[in-house]
Amino acid sequence: MKKYAAFAVVITLLAAGVFGQQPCATGQDLPRIPELISKDGKLKGTIVVVAETQNIGTRNPNTAPTPSAVDQCFPQTVRAMKGINTDQPYPVVPKDSAADPMPGPTLRARVGELVELTFLNQIDMNRFPKSLDQGQCDTVTGLYPTSAAGTDTFPNCFHGSTTANVHFHGTHVNPDTTGDNVFVEIRPSLRTRNEANAPLVTQQSVKADFDEFFKRCEAELLPSTPVKEWPRTWADFPKHFTEKQELWLKQYDSTILGEKNRNLWLWPVDRKQRDTGKWPQYYVGAFPYCFRIPMYTAATFPPPANDAHAVHAQVKGSAESNHEDDRPLVMGQAPGTHWYHAHKHGSTTIDVSNGMVGAFIIEGKYDEELNAFYGNGWTRKQKVMVINQLGTSPNLERGGPGKGQDKGPDFSVNGRLRPVVHMRRGEVQMWRIVNASSRAGAYIASFPAGFQWRQLAQDGVQFADANYQASGTKPILLAAGNRADLLVMAPASVTTSPAPLQVQYEVDPSDLSTAALNPLLQISVDGDNVTGNQAKFIPAAPSFPPFLADIQDNEIKGTKRIVFASQPPKLGPQHTIDGKQFGGEVGAVVLLNQAEEWTVVNETYGPLISHPFHIHLNPFQITEVFDPNATVPDPSDPTKTLSKYVFSAADKKSDQQCVLDLGDSSTWRECNVKKQTSMIWWDVFPIPSGRTVKTSDGKSYNIPGYFKMRSRFVDYSGFYVLHCHILAHEDRGMMTIVEVAPLQSPYSHH
Repeated sequence: MKKYAAFAVVITLLAAGVFGQQPCATGQDLPRIPELISKDGKLKGTIVVVAETQNIGTRNPNTAPTPSAVDQCFPQTVRAMKGINTDQPYPVVPKDSAADPMPGPTLRARVGELVELTFLNQIDMNRFPKSLDQGQCDTVTGLYPTSAAGTDTFPNCFHGSTTANVHFHGTHVNPDTTGDNVFVEIRPSLRTRNEANAPLVTQQSVKADFDEFFKRCEAELLPSTPVKEWPRTWADFPKHFTEKQELWLKQYDSTILGEKNRNLWLWPVDRKQRDTGKWPQYYVGAFPYCFRIPMYTAATFPPPANDAHAVHAQVKGSAESNHEDDRPLVMGQAPGTHWYHAHKHGSTTIDVSNGMVGAFIIEGKYDEELNAFYGNGWTRKQKVMVINQLGTSPNLERGGPGKGQDKGPDFSVNGRLRPVVHMRRGEVQMWRIVNASSRAGAYIASFPAGFQWRQLAQDGVQFADANYQASGTKPILLAAGNRADLLVMAPASVTTSPAPLQVQYEVDPSDLSTAALNPLLQISVDGDNVTGNQAKFIPAAPSFPPFLADIQDNEIKGTKRIVFASQPPKLGPQHTIDGKQFGGEVGAVVLLNQAEEWTVVNETYGPLISHPFHIHLNPFQITEVFDPNATVPDPSDPTKTLSKYVFSAADKKSDQQCVLDLGDSSTWRECNVKKQTSMIWWDVFPIPSGRTVKTSDGKSYNIPGYFKMRSRFVDYSGFYVLHCHILAHEDRGMMTIVEVAPLQSPYSHH
């Protein structure tokens, strides 16, 4: 088993203190992240994962975030994503110096375009000697995993953090093969055995094979055939590349894993998957991602009835599958602010905390209409802000939540702590904000005095005009994984500059009663006054795509109940869905091109955690929320609140309160559900935590929180996942697989 003494961690930090500890630089201008930008209908580029020494901040004292905390920066070795040949170079790092953190390159493409990304894993495993995926949990002696009942066990534990892949968060694309496939695992490149210790798999070494593959991908995934799932088998790759992969996998098995770990060898698994027509899971050094971002072209929703294929699934492997090329979309990709991150089960927490994340801006008519009002190319000049909680080890490997950063490290923005954003007087800017942190939500109650704001989009999906008009100066919660597009207007006259934008760190609404206000960034207002449209909020939201019409009652063809739960360690496995930890089995089966309504339940009763629910591929709408811990204003004292849910009519002091019957669980629900229209679309939503009620006769009742959501499982069949976006929970078991199955069988009986 992999072990290293806890004192070694302390020695490492002390050494960093002697040779490189320094106060973290704050008050720097917000840096612009280098971008990979599409051209001629294709987003072509290379993302490489490397080991890099970066200045990582550590809060002192190491407690919950407070304004009095001082950040000390230490040179730390992290896993980082870099773009090759970006629109601007990454900052040059002087020799023997540590780099300032920076997210992966911002990807910028347009609805309808092809994505052709070369992904390279060039992490030097020698710099992470305990990170090799060997079928065991990472072990920190005396800290993680503990010997107590309910401790983490493989595969639901922290492990394998030099293995990489990419999840294109918020995309509505093929979930299999070279699309948004989180089951693919790319191990680090083998390296030369000389002093250079250079990776054998490079951009140049795979270029010819990938160019050939991308050329065929362009021919297969034509714009006129938006719903075509290709490639399907390894035979669709260039033969030379699959032969290389076979060679590299065999070398990796024999030299890296070794004979003693023969049961963990990768090539036998890939060979079996290939031979049975499945997509091989394991790769060494490189992988090509290729998919088309689907464009919905119908003027109405649903698509016209004469588009017969709109209601039929692709039938893989059947005689009908060759007719898929004329199958139109049922939905389409929403243009907006999306993102990507490493998604290897067991290492999402550490990889995301290291900074293996980036924004993915998908442009479309949304941008065109904003530019028509604010000026040509305006959206390209606006701020992209990637929030993260940078760190080098999960909480449990630092000694547990009781000994430190229970809500995670301090937020950075584009790798900087409390950076400065510059605005002119009266100017309206668009801020595309991604909360890429692995744990905490950022709650923004208000902007500094004199500033105004409106919200244009949530989770990469634009608001209908009614929601845009109602969004002015409302508080915003960006849970882990959430995004928001905001229009921010600076005051025309300024008394204090720079002014801090304060946030509270939240994993449950109950945190807000005690969480301190901490500056996320600073806004400096200077320069001449802005006039014209750039000093105004756009009067109406950009036109709403027809495929984002509300999901109606008559569309619902199925229902499900999904239960998330976290238990104290002594009671068994801590983080489960439907009572199970992730084991690779399918937890939910849905028929393609149908809508369903799910009740997503939270049976976590203490400590309170509102697990951020995330499902890949398809956004969803919220129709009902039941938070048993919710409060309402006290009509007799505006400084106080009352529990929204009480258990006898005598306790009801406000018309906003609801009476529940503890003996009848069917009453444990929101009592004032109203029919909604113009509903917001999400791909991450916190599940309200549960509540324990004790009665005077000594009985105890656990009342779970829940929300109801509706989603259209359309266009793409295949396998993907849903999970908690507190990534330490996902790594430790709070994930399951969704299978979207074709409507038609590949067999006939006539």
